[in-house]
Amino acid sequence: MWSNTVRQIATCVLAASGLSIGSATARSQQGDPMRTISLDSLLNTRISTASKYAQTSAEAPASVTIITADELARGGYGSLQEVLETVRGFYTSNDLNYVSLGVRGFGRPSDYNNRVLVLIDGHSLNDQTWGGAPLGGDLPLNLDAVERLEIVRGPGSALYGTSAMFAVINIVTKSGVALDGTTVSVRGGTGRLREARMVTGRAITPAVSYAASGVISRLDGNDLYFAEYDSPATNHGIAHALDWERAVSGLAAVTVKDVVVRIGYQNRGRGIPTGSFGTAFNDPRSEAVDENLWGDIIATRDFAGVFHLSARLYGDRYRYRGVYPADAGPAYSDGGGSSAVGTEVIGTWEHSSRNKLTLGVETRLVSRADYYELFADQTSARDDQPSNVYSVYAQDEFQLSSRLILVGGLRADRNSRHGGALTPRVAIIAAPRHGTTIKALYGEAFRAPSAAEADITTSFYTRNPSLSAERIRTFELTAEQRLGAPWLLGGSLYRYQIHGLIDQVELDQQGLVYQNLNEAEAAGLELEMDYKPASAVSGHASYAIQTTDDAASDERLTNSPQHIALASVSGRTDFGVQATLSGRYESGRKTLSGPSTKAFLRSDANISYTPVTLNQLEVGIRAVNLFDTYYATPGGLEHRQMAIAQAGRTVSVRLSWRF
Repeated sequence: MWSNTVRQIATCVLAASGLSIGSATARSQQGDPMRTISLDSLLNTRISTASKYAQTSAEAPASVTIITADELARGGYGSLQEVLETVRGFYTSNDLNYVSLGVRGFGRPSDYNNRVLVLIDGHSLNDQTWGGAPLGGDLPLNLDAVERLEIVRGPGSALYGTSAMFAVINIVTKSGVALDGTTVSVRGGTGRLREARMVTGRAITPAVSYAASGVISRLDGNDLYFAEYDSPATNHGIAHALDWERAVSGLAAVTVKDVVVRIGYQNRGRGIPTGSFGTAFNDPRSEAVDENLWGDIIATRDFAGVFHLSARLYGDRYRYRGVYPADAGPAYSDGGGSSAVGTEVIGTWEHSSRNKLTLGVETRLVSRADYYELFADQTSARDDQPSNVYSVYAQDEFQLSSRLILVGGLRADRNSRHGGALTPRVAIIAAPRHGTTIKALYGEAFRAPSAAEADITTSFYTRNPSLSAERIRTFELTAEQRLGAPWLLGGSLYRYQIHGLIDQVELDQQGLVYQNLNEAEAAGLELEMDYKPASAVSGHASYAIQTTDDAASDERLTNSPQHIALASVSGRTDFGVQATLSGRYESGRKTLSGPSTKAFLRSDANISYTPVTLNQLEVGIRAVNLFDTYYATPGGLEHRQMAIAQAGRTVSVRLSWRF
C-alpha cells in the first residue's frame, strides 16, 4: 500500500514539474482560437463576490479563486462538479443521486451542500426547505455561457447570511455584448450520453442587449454492481440501467441601460441505483426529480462617480419529488420544496480615495417550505413551515497607506423562526512590495437550521424546535508572490472552529431528528502555483493538507481527506490542436462505519481541434478518469454501502459550431 501511495504522489510531483514545458492557448469568449491567457489579465480581472462591489482578487478581503471562460474552454468540462474538482482544497462526493462538496476538510455525508452558498449572477440557488445547493447533475449548466467562476473561501455570512460557512461560489454569466453571436454544440459519450447545448447573445442597440442559453441532456447509464446486495433475491447486486439521468435547463437575460431582467430554469430527473433509504434494490421506479425556477430584476445607478446604488427584486421556486419503492406494490414517494421572494438594496459610497463604505438591506419572505410523504396505502403526511428573514449589513474599506488596507464588516440577520445572528469580518491587506500581497483574515459565519431539520414533522422527520444555528470562526493568513511575468505562488494557512454542529440521529420507528451534537476544529495549509505567460503556455499545481477533528473525541471527521494534490498542463499546436491533461491525488476518507476509503490518483484529459481556416468549428474529446482508476467516496446514513464506487473511465465527444 505504501509503495502505491508513494508512486501516486511521485506521479503528481512529476506532473507538476512539467508545467514549464507545456503550452496552451484558450479560445476566447468571442470564439477567437488564438487568444492567450496571461497572468496580468487574470490578476486584473475585477470580481464582485467578495465585497459586493468590483475589485481585483488582490484587493478582496478573502482567499479567492477565479476560473475564467478561457480555462473552462480549455478543460472541456461537462459539469460544475468537474470544474470545482480543479480548485485547491475542494473535493466532491457522489452518492449516484446528488453531488456533495467538501471544502478544507469538511464535507458531512448527505448534507446536500447546505454549508456553501451557490449563486448565479448573485442569485442564491440554495433552497429554503433543506438549505441545499445544486452542484452536479441537478444543475445542468451550459458552461459556454459562463464568463467566470468567482470562488471565495471562508466565512461569507458578513455579507450573505446563512449557509455561507465555507465558501461562496458565484457563477457569472456572459452578457449579450460579450457573446455577440450563437454557438450550438452536441455531445455524446459513455452511458449513451446525448446532449445538445446552445448559447446566444447580441447587442440590439448600444443600450439594449440579450443573452440566452440552454441544455437538453439524456443519459441512459450503465449496469452497476454493489457487493452489499449480492444475492439471488437482489439480482446478484447488479442495478440494471438505473444510473440514468434526464436534464433540461434555460437561462435568459435582457439588459436595457442600467436594468437587467434575468430568469433561469433547471429540471433534472435521476434514477437511484444504490437502494438508499431501505428501498427495493434494482427497482426501475426509483427516481428523484429536482426543479428550480427563479428570476431577478436588477437596477443600478451611479451618482457623481462616488455613490453606487443597486436594487434587486428576486423570486424562486424549488420543487423535489422522489420515488422509493419498497416492494412490488405501490411505491412510497415523498417531495417538497419552497417558494420565496425578496429584495436587496446596496449602496456603496466612495467618499474619498482612501475610504469605501457599503450598506445593504435584504428581506426574504419564504411563503412555502414544505415536505410531504405518500405511502403505499395512499395515506399521507405533510408539513409546511414558512418563515421570513430580515437583514442589514455594512462593510467599510479604509486605506491606511498606499500599501495597507483595513476592512471591517458586520451583518445582522433576524429569522422569524430561529431568532437573530450577528456575523463580523475583519481583514488586513498588505502589499509590502510590488508583486506581493499578504492578507490576515478573521471571519464568522452561521447556518440557521433548515425547515427540514428544525421545523417539519412527518414520519421521516421529527421536529426539534430547540435546534440552534451552527457557527464557525476562521482565522486565516494568505500570501501571494509574483515571480517575474508568468509565475504566481500562493498559499493559505488557516484554522477554524465549528460550534453547535448539526447532525442527524436515527430514532427507532420515528425517522430522523437533527441535534446540535458536536464541535469540530481544523487546521490546514494550502499551496498553489500558476504559470500563465502572455504566450501559448499554461500550467497549474496545488497541494492542500488539512486536519479536521471532532473536538470532543479528537477523532478525524468522516469524509475528510488529509491530503489533496492537483496538477494540470495544457498545450496547443499552430495547426489548431489543443490538449489538457490533469491529475488529482486524494488520501483516504474515513467512512461512517469507521474504515477509510483508499487513496487514489485520477487523471482527466481533454483534446480539441479548431481548423485554422474554419475557426467557427470545434471538435473535442474529453476523458474523465482516463486510466480507469477505482476509487470510492463515503456513503451516508441512508446507504447500506460503506463507500460508493465512483465512475470509471467516461469518454465524451463534442462538436461545436459558432455563427
